[in-house]
Amino acid sequence: MEPTSLLHVLISVSLITQGVAFFPSQIPVLPDTDYTLTALTEASILQVVARYFEDSNPDRYSPGNLTNLDPLTPSSLFMKHYGECASWKQFVGAIKTITDSNIRISRNIPQKADWHFNGNQINAGHQKMRSIRSRILQQLTVGDENAPDYDVARMDCGRFLHLAHSFYSNTNWIELNGQTDPDVIRPSYNLGITETLEYPECPSSVATCRDCEGSANSASPLDCSSNLHETLLCLVGGFRSGQDITKPRVTQTTPPQCSHGGIYDVSRFDAAKGGINKESSERRLSPHNFHHQRAARTAIQATVDFFNDPDTGLYNLIGEQKFRKLLNLDVGTSLAFVIDTTSSMREEIEAVKEETIDIVNINRGTCFAASKYVIVPFNDPTFGPAFVTTDPEECIQYISGLTVVGGGDCPELANSGLELGIQNSVDGSIVYLFTDAEDKDKDKLPDVEALIAEKGLIRVDFVLTEGCPSRRRKRASSTPFSSYFTIARKSGGNIYFTDNDGIRELTRVIQGNIRASQVTILKLSLNSTTPVEIPVDTTIPEFLVSIFGPLDDAVVYITNSQGIEGSPSDLHAEIFTSSAQQIVFSFNTSLQRSKGNWNLKLQKSNPDSEYKVTVSARSLLGFTFDLLEVDQSETAYPLEGLPVAGAQLSLQIRISSQDLIRSIGEVRFHDTTGRETLFTGVVEPLAGRIQGFYVANVTLPNKAFFVSLVGVDNEGASFLRTDPTEVQVIDFKLEQVIGNNTIDEVYQGSEGRLTFRVTNKGPADTMDISVSIGANRGAVELNVTTEQVLDATVEPLTMELASGQTQEGVVIVRADDNATIGVTAKVTLSVSGSLSPAVNILSADVTVVETPIIIPEVNDLTPPTCTVLATGGGCTADQMTNDCHLHEWWVRIQATDETSLIEVLPDPQVGLSQSLEYEERSARNVTAIYRAPCCCPKLNFTVKDGNGNTASCGQDFYTPVAGTIKEPICNGPIEDVVPGLGIGGVVGIIAGCVLLILILVIIAVVVKLHKTRRDKRKEAVSQQRKEDQLLKSPRNESVM
Repeated sequence: MEPTSLLHVLISVSLITQGVAFFPSQIPVLPDTDYTLTALTEASILQVVARYFEDSNPDRYSPGNLTNLDPLTPSSLFMKHYGECASWKQFVGAIKTITDSNIRISRNIPQKADWHFNGNQINAGHQKMRSIRSRILQQLTVGDENAPDYDVARMDCGRFLHLAHSFYSNTNWIELNGQTDPDVIRPSYNLGITETLEYPECPSSVATCRDCEGSANSASPLDCSSNLHETLLCLVGGFRSGQDITKPRVTQTTPPQCSHGGIYDVSRFDAAKGGINKESSERRLSPHNFHHQRAARTAIQATVDFFNDPDTGLYNLIGEQKFRKLLNLDVGTSLAFVIDTTSSMREEIEAVKEETIDIVNINRGTCFAASKYVIVPFNDPTFGPAFVTTDPEECIQYISGLTVVGGGDCPELANSGLELGIQNSVDGSIVYLFTDAEDKDKDKLPDVEALIAEKGLIRVDFVLTEGCPSRRRKRASSTPFSSYFTIARKSGGNIYFTDNDGIRELTRVIQGNIRASQVTILKLSLNSTTPVEIPVDTTIPEFLVSIFGPLDDAVVYITNSQGIEGSPSDLHAEIFTSSAQQIVFSFNTSLQRSKGNWNLKLQKSNPDSEYKVTVSARSLLGFTFDLLEVDQSETAYPLEGLPVAGAQLSLQIRISSQDLIRSIGEVRFHDTTGRETLFTGVVEPLAGRIQGFYVANVTLPNKAFFVSLVGVDNEGASFLRTDPTEVQVIDFKLEQVIGNNTIDEVYQGSEGRLTFRVTNKGPADTMDISVSIGANRGAVELNVTTEQVLDATVEPLTMELASGQTQEGVVIVRADDNATIGVTAKVTLSVSGSLSPAVNILSADVTVVETPIIIPEVNDLTPPTCTVLATGGGCTADQMTNDCHLHEWWVRIQATDETSLIEVLPDPQVGLSQSLEYEERSARNVTAIYRAPCCCPKLNFTVKDGNGNTASCGQDFYTPVAGTIKEPICNGPIEDVVPGLGIGGVVGIIAGCVLLILILVIIAVVVKLHKTRRDKRKEAVSQQRKEDQLLKSPRNESVM
């Protein structure tokens, strides 16, 4: 593919990714009360978990104690149930993984109509949901509660929920199920579960919509309150421009079809004009905006049922323990150790075994205890399998049984072991890797980086010893442990160089991290004696200080909030370790007098050295952030790949405990030393249904940075929080080409493609491109590896780009003909330039799925039935002539079909004077009552099935009386007329009124003519008198 200019890319027509379902997140044009995919997903999961806590603790809670919490947030729910010791970061992480997977469909696959129930793809969308649900159950029902990869299951849950939410936004399900009682919330109990839905897909031969009222070119939105045909008994999904299923043009044989509608859908101008989507209550965005709230409430109930239905919900099908792990409902995080078990680690292994067992025992039975223990051995040529348990005793037994083996050469399969450790850890965990060797499998580094980016809240700490001989030989040459430094930097972790005795000391550091590392207050590199201010707000009961550097002669001084200065020991700190290289200590600040600003100062430090200082704390007040790109509709999506230096992005911040703060002041970007502030931005609350979200418009610096947040807690104290993860910036952008991703699901014997784009924002450079496939994460046999069933290639392998140039490439993933269904792997694209060591990555999850079975259409020749069940009332000749609207009749009919009914058409149509009330309305059986006045005493129902077969039934109360009335014309809606008058009376009145008006006009004209003539005569007489008087005056006499 040839490079193109960036200008060409910017001016090319791109697919707008909005208008394919509920909006992904809050945007300025949305009303604050609207539901987005983010709000729907979180609100539903919170309801599910609140109800679960209530039901599983009946002695503690009454119904509504938790589900009616105001506000109901992850923090308020966990604090109410677990108390203040609990951390809900992992619960928020589970919600975020599900939510991100949901909204990613809107971003990455907007062109596929079946992913959004657009283009009348009802059956295709339904079958896709069934396939995803089957995959989820396959993943979660294999093995015990530690066997599944819950992150993969969460991503599939997000995909399933995107389809479910789209179904209620984009189809006519709400309209079909709300005519009797609009307040009734009735989700589909078959959607994504059974073979067929409650209603069939509308055939293309049926007219589904009529034009909305108004002009499509007018500035005012169309009125689409009655554009759906009320007689439909089938499901329709509106057609949307830019998708792979286009709206058919109206012909003699192709009736008008519904559009999706809204300002982002060009097809709304084609017949039938308008649309039916309910994604917003804003009329310009959603033609059926008046149904938005009910569609959202139905989607919420459907989501709750997905997790918690007593028959079909995940809780019932996978069991309580797996349900808890799927949503990260356990209060602790993981304790994960990835351990080098080669012979060079023989002495260190004994120290690691002793100290890890000690850590497990110290925290057992406390709120700091891990909810999950993960041990991964690695060496060369093997790694794993991961040992995962929730039982601390089983963990101790496994660690005790570790033995050294192999390791002929020094580099080991560290990244492969680390990948397993991260996969099996919950969000908010620290993974500790113990080794004396460099990584042999550097090709796995992009996979590890992609997994860290996916998890978001995983930190990796490396404990490195001097055991491996070749490491000492190579230390003077190339930069040692470069992969480990990259991973630590990207995860906010640390690297500890130590020995056997140091490992025993480090376990004290690990214990301090477990106890007081919920949040980071600050991190920086000191090279001077300038004091460091540590703000201790009212939410912090304990803070931990870690200092690394040449501390042989340096002295650490602390000044507490009361102005008292001394060493950590003088001020009664708990010292976890103190050596020539590091000191770690903590202070209890639970008393009110301990709150306020503390200071740290290094005396007698080496001015040529740097000292790494990190201050962490135990606190419920924390934050997470995402860098987001904003599209044409102002919808924000998570950034793909590394950000580009100088880019203008949106920074979205989530506060973990909104009720603990009074205000957010500003966000700051610091360089990696922490000494330089690169950017300061104003933070504003983000409107919408979810509390605790804030947003800032930011300009990225031209070098790596980390993020801090300052504000005021609810007691008026200043707080400072820092995310220690370093954000790397790069000179070239790597992104998916929206609308060209078919890689997420690959059929056996077929291939999927992901088109990507590289844009060079820096000087001319040559880009090297590669692709890798991660380990199998699906619920299949352990001996099935991705290399056996999947193959990935990329084109091109290099790109030469001048400054400002853009070029596209493609990743192709092929599945073997006999590939095992359910194999899931992360495919990672890596792009690096020659001018910088930075590597930009883009990843996508690929799953081998079963080729869909096309069910042939059945040629149904059996017509439906139409039967009159009962009638009431009646019409006499007099009642049909005089006061016909005062006399009513009714008929109850039943229509049935062995397969599916599509339409029940009354003739005359339902108008102002008639009503049609459905008593039962399903695909195979309809019972309805039709009521009408005697002004039109005839009715005929025509019933159609999905194959075009018809049947008719009706009632005729017309009573012919010769010379009295004529047979009424009943081919359309009956308009209301003046009560008490027949048609002849009305006609007579109208004729009399017209005649009266004519007479009055004639009289007025005659009167006016008469008056005009009279006035002229008076004027002539008056003039004559004046002339006579002049002739008789004295003056005239003298003249004479």
